[in-house]
Amino acid sequence: MWREPSLFWSRNVNPWSAPVAIVDTGLASGIRNAAIDRAWLELRANGHGSDVLRLHRSHPTASVGRQQALDRELRLDYCLQHSIEVVRRASSGGALYLDPDQLGFSLVMRRPAAWRKLALAQLLELGSAAVAAGLAQLGIAATFKPPNDIEVGGRKIASVFAACRNDAVLLHGSVLLDADIETMLKALRTPTEKLSPDGLAAARERLTAVNVCRVGPLPPAAVMAALTRGIAERLELNLRAGDNATPIDTPAPEQIAAEQALAQSIRWDDSIGSRLEALIRTAGGTLRARADFASLGTRLCGVEFATDAHVEPADFFPRLQRALEGLPLEQISARVASFAQHHALDAPGCGVTDIEQLLMQLADKRRFAQRSGLGASQANALMPYAGAAGLDSTAVLGKASVMLVPYCAKPAWCQWRQRDDCTESGLCEVGIAYALARERNLQVTTITNYEHLVATLAQMKAQRVEAYVGMCCSNFFIKRYRAFAEAGVPALLMDISGANCYELQQEDEAYAGTFQAEARLDAEILTQVMKFVPRRVPARSENQ
Repeated sequence: MWREPSLFWSRNVNPWSAPVAIVDTGLASGIRNAAIDRAWLELRANGHGSDVLRLHRSHPTASVGRQQALDRELRLDYCLQHSIEVVRRASSGGALYLDPDQLGFSLVMRRPAAWRKLALAQLLELGSAAVAAGLAQLGIAATFKPPNDIEVGGRKIASVFAACRNDAVLLHGSVLLDADIETMLKALRTPTEKLSPDGLAAARERLTAVNVCRVGPLPPAAVMAALTRGIAERLELNLRAGDNATPIDTPAPEQIAAEQALAQSIRWDDSIGSRLEALIRTAGGTLRARADFASLGTRLCGVEFATDAHVEPADFFPRLQRALEGLPLEQISARVASFAQHHALDAPGCGVTDIEQLLMQLADKRRFAQRSGLGASQANALMPYAGAAGLDSTAVLGKASVMLVPYCAKPAWCQWRQRDDCTESGLCEVGIAYALARERNLQVTTITNYEHLVATLAQMKAQRVEAYVGMCCSNFFIKRYRAFAEAGVPALLMDISGANCYELQQEDEAYAGTFQAEARLDAEILTQVMKFVPRRVPARSENQ
């Protein structure tokens, strides 16, 4: 028979450790739960209150990390139409969808001596191990998947996040009891980016839940008891029954208002049309930056960062933004290096060199936009990959000898849609692309599926292709960044618009080469970009 969490005692608990209150605050709004976490963390950071392990559940909520841009992570219109709250966590990391079928947990405490030198990656691993220990109490063999997921048989069942303030730490996350995958996919803009790292598996094949792993559903109290037991034993916590009436359990109206404002604090809704945006994919996540450029485009102005990477301290990027304000472009590297010397960055898989590379890409976009006459929105459709060569966009185009075109940009009626060629009928933009490439004697390839892309990039690498130009949607570029990076060939890619497989939830069909909707190439951007690709004389064979 399952026991209530507050009545549980473990022989593995350190009897001399400070007591940790355990409370169950039940089902509440996402805003309320976020407010409680943040307030309790600040309380402990200032030396007040007591350590606590809180169990909770949330009404439908889209939860974004502390450093994420809402418009790049969520389908905000869908969230609004379906009364899905939007909250911003105290912790960083990626976006997730919460609902009553998930068990949330929040451990807020002063760091024990053994934790004080742990890096963020180690805290995430420690928290994940504690959740896995709780699932083991239910007979579910779960393992840690860096940086912050818990998996069962390769399928995600829980996530853990961490935030630090002074000497206090918040370890929190959620365990899937059941999974409403359809709503999750519609609320999060690119949810399968992390759920499907190996590509072809559908999102529902990359998730599992407690009630799927068990024979028959378990009552939430049973899962709470097991999770509590595992967390206490793995972290050696001395749990004691808490008081559910603690004043912090009921955030004041001004706290709720502050949470709502914070949720909207990083909005990249493209209302400021002059801002240029750049992104790179690091081992720790996607790193983004955008800025205006003052003084004839020679100085950074209004620079902002956003990322789904795990980052500490929470104010690292806001401080860096202030340090870069008004900076001449040629001083970016020196300023970032100087800033890093005085402000330590703890971000697993993401470092200062990545930030510098991102800003260099942003500056390159500005220079290329000026040379090409492209507006900000058009320049934002460009996705450069510099590779180890570190070339700027103009240099990449000057060396390009190959063009890659996605089959989904060809009309659905075209008999060449699934074939690697084009008759240049003049009835679509792909024909324009082929014509521009052939005028310059570029080798043109229509990519018909994901495996074809990987094979083509590998062949280009083997043939020592210096650079290429291509097209794909930005979601594909982010998710498949590893394929481009492994090839290591510098490229300038152009974003495609219109119907794409990510927005239509048809990624599997796209990867298999059976996606039926039509994407569009921007003929104006394509024409302006190709002006920088020189016309080459075809190489003569020995017989000729």
